[in-house]
Formats: sequence, structure tokens, C-alpha cells
Amino acid sequence: MQRVLIVLCAIALAFCCGFYAADRRSKPSDVSFHNMIVDPPKSLTVLITPKDKRVRKLAAQLKTPENAFSYVRDRIANDPSLPVTSAGEILSEGRASCIGKAVLLCSLYRAMGIPAKSVRVVTGEVDDPNAIIDHAWVETELGGVCIQQDASNLLGLFMFDQFKDLLYTRTFIRREGFAFNDKSFAIVSRLNMLKGFGHPAVP
Repeated sequence: MQRVLIVLCAIALAFCCGFYAADRRSKPSDVSFHNMIVDPPKSLTVLITPKDKRVRKLAAQLKTPENAFSYVRDRIANDPSLPVTSAGEILSEGRASCIGKAVLLCSLYRAMGIPAKSVRVVTGEVDDPNAIIDHAWVETELGGVCIQQDASNLLGLFMFDQFKDLLYTRTFIRREGFAFNDKSFAIVSRLNMLKGFGHPAVP
């Protein structure tokens, strides 16, 4: 009888230990369930720096948005390998990726007095069937007209007011991602995208 009790206790103990071990394996301590925001929006909005002394000085020298666009397009070298930094740092470096150029152009526009509601950096994916290419450009409103501007030279050498309204995104962009300036950050809504692309079901 005593031998039977010992065997039963051993079986029960083995079962409990196995269950505990399995439970430990099924519940790792570093579970990450849908880490939705890797970089908080503020990590982007702080890149737009119209109050930076270097940005303000250049904005005063350039005087007009047209000159600012030409400067960023022609004088800042395109280097897709660079991580994005603030506008002032980009000026010191003299080169930037597409989003870096967009950050600098947006900062110059803000330093020239264009209100935050009228200028933003927009990100999205280029409509390329062979690869997914992340891209960034500037959208601004000047004289009551919306202009989309790409100073990166990645997709071509474009003029200041070449893409009015949504012509740029309709021509080159598969989908938009988010938009930001020094004051705000926003996800570009699916409804807004469908409306912009003339979907018949969207009024």
C-alpha cells in the first residue's frame, strides 16, 4: 500500500512539474502584442524646426517659397542611406534622404511664415510594381492652391508648381501613410485617399 502511494505521489508531482514548465514556455516574460507605435509622433514633429537659427537665416536669404524649393532640390544632395535628422542638421550636412529634404523644405516654409495648417510633410509608397519604395514629399497651400512638391530628385527633376491639387499622388503614389509638421501628426485616412483618387462611392 505504501509503495502504491509513493508511485501515485510521484506521478502527481511529475504532472504538476510538467504543467508548470509548459505554462512557463507558453507565457514568455517579454510578450509584445501589436506594438502599434514604434516611434511616437513627437519623434517626427520635432524634426520640423522653423525656429532653428540656421533655418531662419537661410529662409531670410531665400525670401520666397520658390527659391526655397529650388535650394532644397538643387543644393541639398540626395542620399537615401541617411537617417532623417532635424532641418538644421540637414543644412549643416548638405545632403539628405527624400524625407530629410521634405523636412527641410517644410521647415523653410514655416520659417517664411506659411502657417502650419497650410504645409506638411507627407509619406507614402511609390507606385512601383517591382518594389516597395517608401517616399516623402511636401504638400502646401499657396495663394489658395494646393501644390504637392517633391524636391528629392528621386522620381525626376520637378518644378515648383508642377503638381497642383492631387496630381503628384495620382501620378506616382500607391498609398499615403501619414503627414506631419511642427504642430501636428496625422494618419492619412482611407476615406481621404479614396476621395482623392476619385472613387465613385465616395461623395
